[in-house]
Amino acid sequence: MAVSVGTIYATLALRDKLSKPLGAAGLKLGKFGKVAGAGLAVAATAAAAAIAAIGVAAVKTVNAASDFEDSFTGIRKTVDGTEKDFQILAAGMRGLSKEIPISVNELNRIGEAAGQLGVKKEDILGFTRTMADLGATTNLSSDAAATGLARFANVMDNEMGPQFDRLGSTIVALGNNLQTTEAEILNFATRLGASGKIAGLTEADILSIGGALSSVGIKAEAGGTAIQKTLNKMTEAAAQGNEDLAVFAATAGMSAENFATLWKDDAAEGFNRFVEGLGDQGTAAFGTLDALSLSGERTKLALLSVAGAGDLLRDSLVMGTEAWEANTALAKEAELRYNTFS
Repeated sequence: MAVSVGTIYATLALRDKLSKPLGAAGLKLGKFGKVAGAGLAVAATAAAAAIAAIGVAAVKTVNAASDFEDSFTGIRKTVDGTEKDFQILAAGMRGLSKEIPISVNELNRIGEAAGQLGVKKEDILGFTRTMADLGATTNLSSDAAATGLARFANVMDNEMGPQFDRLGSTIVALGNNLQTTEAEILNFATRLGASGKIAGLTEADILSIGGALSSVGIKAEAGGTAIQKTLNKMTEAAAQGNEDLAVFAATAGMSAENFATLWKDDAAEGFNRFVEGLGDQGTAAFGTLDALSLSGERTKLALLSVAGAGDLLRDSLVMGTEAWEANTALAKEAELRYNTFS
C-alpha cells in the first residue's frame, strides 16, 4: 500500500507532540524514584545510627559498671563489713561523686586506702571526702593525705573518734596563713603525735606547733625529733618535779608548782611560755638549754628559731584552735576550687 508524503509528515508531527509530555512524565518519575530512594537510605542510615548509639551506650554502661565493681573490690578487700555495709558504702561513694568533680572510681581507691590504714567503716565516707578535698586544694595528694592523717589520727585516738574534717580544716587554715605548706605541717604533726599526746596536746596544738616550726625553715625530719625530746623532758619534769622543772618554770617566768599545774592543764600554753622565755633570754638561752641537756644542734636550732620569731608560735596556736572549732576552712577552699572552670 502506498503512503503519501502528507501522511508521513502528519505521523511525524503527532510523534513530536506526544513525546514531550511523555518525556517530562518520565523525568518526574525518575526524580521521584531518586528522592524516594534517598529518603529510604536516610531513614535506614538513621535507624542504623540509632541502633549503634544504643549499642555504644549499652557498652559504656556495662564498662562503667564493670569499672565501678573493679574499683569497689578494693574496699571489699580492706574493709570488714557485711553485704549491707558494702551496699551503703557503694551508694555513698556514688552520691559523693555527684557532689564533687572526682570520679567514683578514684573515690573508691581512697576508700580502699582508708581500709588499709584501719579507718572504721562508719568513718570511710567522711574520710574519703576530706582526702579528696585536700588532694584538690593543697599540695598534698589524696594518697599522701590519707596516709598521713590516718596515722596521725591513730596515734591521737580521740575519744570522739577521728574527726578528719576538722583535721583537714586546721591544716588548710594554717597552710593558708603561715609561711609553710600543708604537706610540711602534716609531716611535722605525724612526728610529734606520740610525744604530743603524752604531754596532753590536742590535735590542733600539734598541727599548730608543726606549722610554726616549718614556717621558720625547720624540717620535720630534724625538728620533729628535737621537739619530741623537749616535750618528753617537760612532761617528765612536770610529773616528777625534778631539777629540770625549776629551769623550765624559771624560763617561763613561773614557780615550779605553777608551771607543773599549767603543764597538766594546758601543755600548749606551757610550751609556748617556755619558748617565749627563751626568746627573752637572748644569748643566755644557750646556757638554759645546756642546763636542760637540750644542747644538741638540731634541738637548739629548732627551739631558738621559733623563739626568735616573736609571737609566731602563740599566733599559730590560736589560729589552729579557732580553725578546729570553726571547721570551715577546707570546705570553703574546696568550694572555690570546684567552682572553677577546670
